[in-house]
Amino acid sequence: MKRFLKLVLKDLEGSRLPTLFLSGITLVFMAFVRYKVSFGSWHSQMSVLAVALPTAFFPLWLIWRSFQTLRSEWREDTVYTLLALPVPGWQVMLAKLVSLCVEYSVLFAVTVGGTSLFFGGLLDELWSMVSSLSWVVWNGFWVYAAGLAVYSSLIIYIQLAFVVSKMVGKVQGLVALWVWVLASWLADKAAVLLAPLFRWLPTLRLHEFLRLNELDSGIVFEWHPAGQIGLVLATVAFFFLTGYLFEHYVEINE
Repeated sequence: MKRFLKLVLKDLEGSRLPTLFLSGITLVFMAFVRYKVSFGSWHSQMSVLAVALPTAFFPLWLIWRSFQTLRSEWREDTVYTLLALPVPGWQVMLAKLVSLCVEYSVLFAVTVGGTSLFFGGLLDELWSMVSSLSWVVWNGFWVYAAGLAVYSSLIIYIQLAFVVSKMVGKVQGLVALWVWVLASWLADKAAVLLAPLFRWLPTLRLHEFLRLNELDSGIVFEWHPAGQIGLVLATVAFFFLTGYLFEHYVEINE
């Protein structure tokens, strides 16, 4: 456990400056838009842009960071140390996954905090639409959790694609792209093939769980998890496969 925590701390140390940089840029951008709107230079609707633009950019940033955290190990020759450590490969991958999830959490908190700090008018309109503060907190948490789940899955596919690409000597970019597409296709196939085994699971009435009926009694939002179980199992299998390949088969090359 101590070795794993050291790996997490190492990755968090590496992500500190990039995360602080993007967080600072986001807050400065929000403050600039707030300044322009307050003095009448820009229309108040531009406030939405100050929230929407960083939110749209963050997924691209996080995808790049997922790739960069692995690439830096080869670029800085620290991959030699990782392979020499008495730590299973899946723990190395998990440490990077945890640190990237922390990075996602920080950026999510910065976006929420910046919106609350600079654009209270947007929140005033929100309060008029929702029933209570607890509703906002409840649904905000599940938006965060859903984004975290999607991003974690994406990280796993990126890790698999990168590690497999390092097992070949040439055309690593093409191999990584091919592995990513193939893994996604296999996960979709697993979801379809395994869905009949989980049809006994109940349909989740998300409109009640998320309290959407407090907004409009006519909202119906249901989800049957059977079609996603295979996707989750395939993603978990790819995670451990990545760790195994990294530990036993990866080659240290440029």
